[in-house]
Amino acid sequence: MILERQTMRSNEYASDSFLTQRQLTRVLDAADTYKDDLLDLFKVEDESRVIKIGNSKQLINAISLLDSQCVKVNLRSRVKDIYLDKMLEKEKAIFEIVNIEDEFVINKTKSDMLSVETKYSAKSDLLDIYDLSKFANYCRDKSYDDLIDVIKDYLKRKNINNANEKRLRTVYNKAEDKFYLRAVTSVGDYKEYGINFSVFVAIMALDKYAENKESEIYIDNYSVDDSTLYVSFTLNSKNKIDDKLSLSFNLILENDEIKRNAVSFNGLVKLIYTDDSKESEIYLRPRGIKKEPDTSPVDLLTYAHRGSVANVLEKIEHLPKLIDFFIEQVSEDSKKISSIRNPDDVKVFIAEKVRRAKKEEFKVYKDKILKILTRINVDNTFMLFDMLREVDDLFEHDDIVSRNFWRSKLYQAMIEKL
Repeated sequence: MILERQTMRSNEYASDSFLTQRQLTRVLDAADTYKDDLLDLFKVEDESRVIKIGNSKQLINAISLLDSQCVKVNLRSRVKDIYLDKMLEKEKAIFEIVNIEDEFVINKTKSDMLSVETKYSAKSDLLDIYDLSKFANYCRDKSYDDLIDVIKDYLKRKNINNANEKRLRTVYNKAEDKFYLRAVTSVGDYKEYGINFSVFVAIMALDKYAENKESEIYIDNYSVDDSTLYVSFTLNSKNKIDDKLSLSFNLILENDEIKRNAVSFNGLVKLIYTDDSKESEIYLRPRGIKKEPDTSPVDLLTYAHRGSVANVLEKIEHLPKLIDFFIEQVSEDSKKISSIRNPDDVKVFIAEKVRRAKKEEFKVYKDKILKILTRINVDNTFMLFDMLREVDDLFEHDDIVSRNFWRSKLYQAMIEKL
């Protein structure tokens, strides 16, 4: 990452963590070209109105802090004006961009040429235009510097008349006085529906949902940096499934500014199992909702980085019905858990899925997870829940990928396969 990630975890719905519409709209001040459209479409008139989403103030403050540390600059450049300068370790390289017309960059560099280090997948994005990324990595790893020089010269000659344009998405880190290239996209109909945009839209939509349903919603977990966002909104109510099992719902918002994936909303469920006066809980992440009985699950709601702001709002207006539909669907599926007859067999099945897991980020946890799952036999569903909750606690707070992977596999094992 380019800036230090901001994170938070909380189980509290507190009024002193609310914010006003005025405070929320400030998140759009960081060069969001869609501010006027959003304020108009959401009919933001009384800026003093309080938005009762718990911990929303902390999230907006975290985003504002990140915004204060950098400037995001998109450069429209021709391929022939982009040169490979040097291969660095791992997925990094230095490129030179010439004939720059952006005033901010020119003022900072005192030149129309920018030497920029890549982050994330930007190096591969550029070299893959010519299918050279893997070969260039091979030459770097083998210290074949002369071959890298050949590649550099080849690209210059190859691109001398290449007027195709790319959007180079850079970040200027103020503390380092340095530019980074974080992504390369087309110059087509790509819209900057970035982190600030998606948070504003989500909070406004959920505020309306909370008001209409007379329910409490708070942010229990967020992780945000210069380019990626993960936010979990807890709906502070329980849905009873049967005498022993109840369910609560979290809405997950994810946005990745360095990829062209759609902004996504998905559901996370907390299942609470009660045995006499004792409670234990586990989190499950369904793959999505089935809009028709025999169809594959899809994300709860997505909107792509294209189209108008009005189209985004039109989709967001369906969010309340989609949340209710999701809860109803998962509640019905979760009834299978109450009918588990052999919880130890379920545990063994889960352990086997862990052994076969191939996701790189998840592999570092496999031994610890298997140690928990093979420690004792489980005689009842409450013991199974307690053991699975212990596994969930293993994951680092900001390791969202591994935690999501585990919760998805758990859902498949306990719901889809039962």
